[in-house]
Amino acid sequence: MLSSVALRAGELLAVGLVAAVVFVAMLAAGAVWLRRRVRRRLDVLGPVLAGRARGTAALAGSAGSRWLWSLPVPDRRWREGARARRELWRVVGAAEHAVAAARRGGAPTGDLAVLCRRLRQAAGSADRSLAIGQRSAVAGAGPEPAGCEVTDLLSAAGQIQSAASAALASMSRPAARELADDVRGEVVALSAGLASAAGTGRPRVPGLPG
Repeated sequence: MLSSVALRAGELLAVGLVAAVVFVAMLAAGAVWLRRRVRRRLDVLGPVLAGRARGTAALAGSAGSRWLWSLPVPDRRWREGARARRELWRVVGAAEHAVAAARRGGAPTGDLAVLCRRLRQAAGSADRSLAIGQRSAVAGAGPEPAGCEVTDLLSAAGQIQSAASAALASMSRPAARELADDVRGEVVALSAGLASAAGTGRPRVPGLPG
């Protein structure tokens, strides 16, 4: 009885092992077949997908080129506005520098410092107007940038700078003349002292005939 049960169990175990081996073999074969099929599909679809990608990239590049070419090109008004803004701030800075230099030199400047502050405020308003005019020029619409306002500010800045320079010169010229007179007097005194020490009797002034 026991031997027949053991024999039966051995047969069942053998059948199970064979079935397991067959099942594993079938799984391996299926995996190999599936991999080969996927590879063939990829080999077929690869060129197609690459062609579509190149086409998409070409379309994108063409669209980008069209977009770049469609951008508005700055015209004469934009360039003139840019030059006017640079020149405006250049003369404002020059006027402020001249007034500051005159004040450091002790020259009378009156209300030039107050005028410089007003000049800077007016230049800021003009600069904003010019910037709006530049944007309008790029868009291809809008009026011409007003040049009278900038011209007046340039003239005012030049007058402030000239006044400050004249005030500083009015202080520096007398000082320079006084310094030159002192130098000449000192040279004469030194020459006389040297001549007296040498016993020549008559001092010789540099620059004069002996």
